[in-house]
Amino acid sequence: MARREPAPTGSVVLTDASAVRALAHPARLVVIDALYAGQVLTATECAALAGITPSAMSYHLRALEKYGLVRRAETRGDARERPWIRAGDTLSVNLRGSGPGSSLAAAELLVENSLQMEMQRLVAAMRAEADEDPGHAWSGTTTYARDQLLMTADEARELRAAVEELFGKYIWGKRQTDPPEDAAIFSASILLARELPRD
Repeated sequence: MARREPAPTGSVVLTDASAVRALAHPARLVVIDALYAGQVLTATECAALAGITPSAMSYHLRALEKYGLVRRAETRGDARERPWIRAGDTLSVNLRGSGPGSSLAAAELLVENSLQMEMQRLVAAMRAEADEDPGHAWSGTTTYARDQLLMTADEARELRAAVEELFGKYIWGKRQTDPPEDAAIFSASILLARELPRD
């Protein structure tokens, strides 16, 4: 597992459409997930995660650095390759008030690529679980469920806060001290979308 070290704290908030587009690239999303989980990775290690060449990954990392998403970490032992680290401990997008058009298109691209990545992870986990014996340690841990909820606006905000609080104690980047030895990394998403009236 990649080396972990204390990372910068604070919120990184993307308010510019070009920054959101920079984040939306599939290879960059994979690396952002790892770095914001607290990993400290070289370009070569990032490239292995994303399945691209180290030179291509170096280009992507410089683009992410340009928009303040990542930064260089302290040099490792032999100093041959300087690793990368997240720029804060949380990352969010806020395009409210930035106007329609390019901002909306950038947000849609980010959502589309993020959901595509999540679908691939889910299908891979489902396939792995299908191949395992029913008594396997991780049997029954992968899930996907859909429901329609009936809530007021206040109840929806309350539910969102409760789910985020529940997730909070398991977030990888926050479990850096003495994590359970038998723990595995899970990908988890929250999708809460109001259904709009149809024309």
